[in-house]
Amino acid sequence: MVKKILCLVFLIVLLDLTSGKIVNKRKCPEVRAVPHFDLPQMLGDWYVVEYYASDEEALSYSCMRAVFSEDDHVPAADGTVEWTPGVTMNFTYRFADDPAGETLLGNITWRVDLNEPAHWTHSERTYDGIYNTYVLDTEYKTWALLLHCAEKTEAERYLTAFVLSRTTSLPKNVMAYLRDKLPRYDVDVKYVFQIPHKDCSEKPVLRGYGPMVVDVGGKIVKRPNISYKVGFGH
Repeated sequence: MVKKILCLVFLIVLLDLTSGKIVNKRKCPEVRAVPHFDLPQMLGDWYVVEYYASDEEALSYSCMRAVFSEDDHVPAADGTVEWTPGVTMNFTYRFADDPAGETLLGNITWRVDLNEPAHWTHSERTYDGIYNTYVLDTEYKTWALLLHCAEKTEAERYLTAFVLSRTTSLPKNVMAYLRDKLPRYDVDVKYVFQIPHKDCSEKPVLRGYGPMVVDVGGKIVKRPNISYKVGFGH
């Protein structure tokens, strides 16, 4: 009887291993970014029309926009600046459950390896890992699909995905096409949420207040503070 039970358990485990992959939640998935990527065509204004974050399953947004621009320098992990090719995303967003409709600001700058321009990296003092961003696919003039992943030393990885559009919405067939790409990168499409972009007019900025930013994945608003280290030839 015991032998039969052990055989049954072994069979169940074997079926589980052959029917699905084992996912290591601490490691970022293996990603193949879009080949022959043309960064300048990706620049400019985008709407984030769908959003996923591995640790924000219940969080929803009513508005989110992003503007991409090229840079000749990036913030280094020690708070200084390195003169190397980069891309910056400035973004605004609004929480759906905020009765005041406050628009929050954020930005992030990635280092770009021109030999692999669809894979961007970011590092900072408050984070012990590398924040990787991949352009999975894009048509430049209409839509783009981005995947972000950062590994943490003592916790699960942080995984996010953006479906970007040059307008506030995309056709259903395009949305379905892009969603179908996400599960291979361990994204649970049940938690990919639409951002409706209704009533997203920006309120005027109050005088006397400087620029404020919010780190990607965070909610704490703060003023940027960065020093410049000029080093030619880096």
